[in-house]
Amino acid sequence: MTDASESRLLTIPRWDRMPFLRHGFGLAGWTIEELAAGRPGFAVITTKQVHSDRVNIITGPPETQPAGDGLATDRPGLILVVKTADCLPILLADPERRIVAALHCGWRGTAQRLAGKAVALLRERFNCEPSALLAAFGPCIQRSCYEVGADVRRRFEEEGLGPEDFRPHPSRHEKFLFDLQSANRSQLLRAGLDPGNMNAISECTHCLPGMSSYRREGAAAGRMLAFVGLAYGFAF
Repeated sequence: MTDASESRLLTIPRWDRMPFLRHGFGLAGWTIEELAAGRPGFAVITTKQVHSDRVNIITGPPETQPAGDGLATDRPGLILVVKTADCLPILLADPERRIVAALHCGWRGTAQRLAGKAVALLRERFNCEPSALLAAFGPCIQRSCYEVGADVRRRFEEEGLGPEDFRPHPSRHEKFLFDLQSANRSQLLRAGLDPGNMNAISECTHCLPGMSSYRREGAAAGRMLAFVGLAYGFAF
């Protein structure tokens, strides 16, 4: 991987200090090929994203691409990837048990409690303690740019999720500004994560031209890659 390619990758400094972790959030135009070239020896795993609450446990390169909006593994040598263009990418890591997960959280997945269900799955399948989990939030559309209709707010109310992440639009009747990052942070807190274990990249994908935004670009928008994996050769 060239230095120029690496410069289009955002990382979390705390995570960078853990040598067994590989992670990052690519900017617009940073490709799967560049990701793989910079991480030789890793198998790159993607998922067919369907705006669901499904998290697939990955034990090796699958024969067919799994459908769902989350990937999790305890196996080294696998890079788990989700793709976003305004939706929120969340990476999870248990540094004690060496478990990682990547989540694609749009408003639909958030309404279905994808993040909270992912934590429950990691606890059930890998005996992870939620308070030991680290969470990294990648770039997403921020509240000031994320206009949604009353139907979206009702969906959250029907699911028993609080209205605090919706703010009435200042000029558009029955429209709201939705805080996607805050809604997912709240889910992770309710699931037992320590607030001190959460880190976020808070730039707005809709505002910054170097980031992919479906709201800004429409069908022509590319997708940004968020990834996490475990490296070989690090003992517990």
